[in-house]
Amino acid sequence: MKKILSITAFLGLATLALTSCGNDVVDNATNGINATDNGLSGLTNGKANVGFYLTDAPKVKGGYQAVNIDVKAISYVTDSTDTAAWVTLPIVEKVVEITQFTNGRDSLLSNIVLPAGLKIRQVRLILGDNNTIVLNDGTVKSLKVPSGSTSGLKLNVQSTPEVTSGYKVVIDFDAARSIVAKGNGTYSLKPVIRTYIEANTSFIDGYLTPLNEAVRIFTITGQGDTIATVSDTLNANYFRVSGLFSGTYTLKAQNLTTDSIYTLMENVPVLGGTNVQLSTPALPLLIPGTK
Repeated sequence: MKKILSITAFLGLATLALTSCGNDVVDNATNGINATDNGLSGLTNGKANVGFYLTDAPKVKGGYQAVNIDVKAISYVTDSTDTAAWVTLPIVEKVVEITQFTNGRDSLLSNIVLPAGLKIRQVRLILGDNNTIVLNDGTVKSLKVPSGSTSGLKLNVQSTPEVTSGYKVVIDFDAARSIVAKGNGTYSLKPVIRTYIEANTSFIDGYLTPLNEAVRIFTITGQGDTIATVSDTLNANYFRVSGLFSGTYTLKAQNLTTDSIYTLMENVPVLGGTNVQLSTPALPLLIPGTK
């Protein structure tokens, strides 16, 4: 059972409260995405259930409505096998519209069972040719993949040392940074992907006001990774920054119209496995630069 550390900021006052939470999924029961029963119940007869999930860091702004990724195959190696011993996952080939999987939503690609104690060390994602982008005017354009269609995109899996039960391998596809517009009107896909084991990671979430003003919320890790999301104005302007390891984080807010960047909150402490809630719908955080 994960815990949530709640930090509610209102009129300059901060209140800390530690509460229990048995469900890390927000607003997924209503939309059918990422059901809370994901089959990762833990250990069974010395075996661990492992799920592979695809999620997306949402677009900041731009000229597209959707990004469709053609997932052909996924393979993996564990920390006990040679890198040449790739194992192919049992998946159904499908095209995934990844921009819908944000703020804690994700898409299950495959479930497997491994001997307890084994960790996934690398993942290889193989994309097909049916990758497309839907522009704001409804035009569908092909996304060319310069490399990776045949040999696959090899991804190192970030994790903490201890993984003792069933866990999720999250393939975090940053669509906004992966799409390259060419001068001749074509588009290419140069995937920017962060892959990690969700066990012992945390998320920071909260609600913002004004309710109708979406902003990009992001932080930069000590390794130089930018982890970002865009607040959801259809869900009380909720945001969630996921996949954080233990450390101290500063959250920034970027205005989507002016590109101005403000500090939302500094020095937020994160302990792996404990989620941090900055605000609630009743006491939302004021977006910097607004009234």
